[in-house]
Formats: sequence, structure tokens, C-alpha cells
Amino acid sequence: MSDVSSERTFPISLQERGRKALRAIKGLEEAIAAQSVFCQGTIIYGKKGKIRQIPRQTPVLTIDRNRLVSILLKQLTETYSHNQVKVHFNCQCTAVDGTAKTVTLKLNQEQSFTTDYDLLVGADGARSQIREYLSNNAGLVCSQNYVPDAYKSVYLSRLNPETRWELEPNKIHAFTLENKARMLMVPQPGDHLNGVIIFDHQNNPLEGLSTKEEVKEFFEKNFPILGQLMSLEEAQMLLKRPVARVLTVHCERFHEGDSVLLIGDAAHAVSPSIGQGCNSSLEDVLILGQLLEQYGNDWGQVLPAFSQQRVSDAHALRELSDYTFPRQKSLIVEFLLRTMIKRLFHRWFPHWVKPFVFDLVLDTDLPYSQVLSLSQGWINKVKRSSLT
Repeated sequence: MSDVSSERTFPISLQERGRKALRAIKGLEEAIAAQSVFCQGTIIYGKKGKIRQIPRQTPVLTIDRNRLVSILLKQLTETYSHNQVKVHFNCQCTAVDGTAKTVTLKLNQEQSFTTDYDLLVGADGARSQIREYLSNNAGLVCSQNYVPDAYKSVYLSRLNPETRWELEPNKIHAFTLENKARMLMVPQPGDHLNGVIIFDHQNNPLEGLSTKEEVKEFFEKNFPILGQLMSLEEAQMLLKRPVARVLTVHCERFHEGDSVLLIGDAAHAVSPSIGQGCNSSLEDVLILGQLLEQYGNDWGQVLPAFSQQRVSDAHALRELSDYTFPRQKSLIVEFLLRTMIKRLFHRWFPHWVKPFVFDLVLDTDLPYSQVLSLSQGWINKVKRSSLT
């Protein structure tokens, strides 16, 4: 894995439901926390310098994706011998034969190999080849859509000693522009900020910029604080980075018979707006383990039970991811007020008043379908506003 970039897109944010899954393996949460930053809330910077703070009673754990993967890989290889688990890198699934129960993997342009399986778990992301096989050959009803936003990754230092500019080390920093462009920067170890500039895919504010000086000037004008932290080297790298988009996935079931299962983004990729992609995937694994204990490793019962339990939550998560955060200014203010009021009343009357939708997602492991049911009025309001 030496050729893997040390940084990939924006960091992972781990909250209660994801961390609960990690706790099922002794020492894993602690190993991840040791290479993470605990964020105590979010600071929202307005166009005219106005600042709003959204504190968190329960901090979120943020970590770079590749760092997280390395820790998980180390845990796997140190727990199981090579005879128990064989790990192959840079393998692309090219064919599945459900009748013969074989899968073919491509190593490079010239080499490939075919292996038998008893159970095939497709955890191969939003563009899953396993899901494609089920759609084409097993009647899986599935749809894929791109979210309206596009983004570019941005990497900055949290402080600039020359200008004495710096951002708080334990807060997520959010910036907005009037044309729906926004930035999200997340602290990482070593005084780094990893994040993204997000914009409508048909209205890229960076389009037309051709030099690093123009990029830096754009940030100094539109995101003044970040402009002070951006080096010309990062401005040049930003020019070269491709525009990326997020593919969402909606499936009516997550299994086929007793031998094929989809989990994570392969089953239910969603918008990253509320940071639930990794958390829901980790929760998939936790629930799968619980079902294995319940049914004694009987895959004929485990796989249908997994679909029955997780499909409704996955569909609810898609609604929550698409419509928890509003775009209209008036609704943004209402969102912040509702969050603060609900927190206050929940603190006073915890048995009668539930937190607002975002806190329910981040601070609890309440099933997504229940979160949606409790928050349906707000979700419908945001959905209607997005149609106007």
C-alpha cells in the first residue's frame, strides 16, 4: 500500500453508532482515537463575518480515511493468521457466477484469478460490481443517482505563523457563499485541516481560474480566513485536482438467497451531508455479527433477516442525508434555533422531549427509521423548500 495517497477527500466523522460498532472489538476504538481529533462542535462563518457556534456535548471523532483503513487492516492481520485470512490489494471484480459460486478478480491488465465462495459479501462501494451482477442476473431492484453537489478536496494548515491567523483546533469549520458554494474544513493531527469546497455541479466557482495566484485571490475574497491559510503550493494543487461527485444507491433488498450479501456503500451509499456513510457501514457489520449469533451462523436465516432489518433504515437514512440540512437562509436560522431549543428542553425534560434531528443522528444509535419518524415534519419542510 506504499503508493496510496496519505490523504483522501474529506475525513471520516465517527459518532456514537459507528463507535459502538468499533467497541465490539477490544482496543479498536482506542487505537483509532489515538490517531484522531475530537471535535467539540462546529463554527459557521457567514459571508459578512458573522459567526455562529454549534457546540456538541458529545464530541465527534474525525480521522483521515486512509489512516482509518490502515488501523483496521493492522487489527485484521494481527488478529488472524495468513491461513485464516488472505488479503489481496488492487483487485477488481470483473465477473460473478452465482450458479458455480465463483468470482473472478483482475490483478492487472494481464493477470486475473477465479476463486470459489460459500458466501460473497459485496462491500465494494457505490459502484459495486457485486450489486451490478445481482441487478442484471438476480432481479435486484436498484437505482443510482448523483447528488446535485460536486466538490474538490482542500488541504490547509490550521495556522499561519506569519499572519498569526489560526482556527480552533477542536472545531469543524463551515463557510458559506451566497451562490450555494460552501466549505467544510475538519481538524486533523499535526495542525492540519482537511476538507472540501462544495458547489452545484453546474456552477463551479473555480471554473475559469487558471493560475495559483487567481485561486488564492478567490479564497482571500470569498473565504478570507482560509485565504490567509492557503499557500500558493496548495492553490496550485487545487487547480489540478479533479471535480468529484457523490453517487447514491437505493436497493430494495441487500441479499440473494443464502450466498450473496451487500453492505455499506454497495447497498446504501448516501450523501455525505450528515456524515453517516462510514457510521452506517460499521453499524451494518455490528448488526450482521448480532444476527450470526442469533441464528447460529445459518446464512439462510441471517441474510434475509439482515435485509429485513436494514433496508428500511437505509431508505430512511437517504431521506435524512438529503433533507436534514436546508439550503434557504431562513430555514438555516430555523434549523439552528430548533437545535438549541430542543437541546435545552431535552436537558430539562429528557423523558418527554427528544433532541432535534441532527443530534438524534449523531449522539444516539436510534435506528434511522425511528429518527426519520420523529423528524418527519422537519424533513418534509426542507424537502418542499428544495422544490421551490
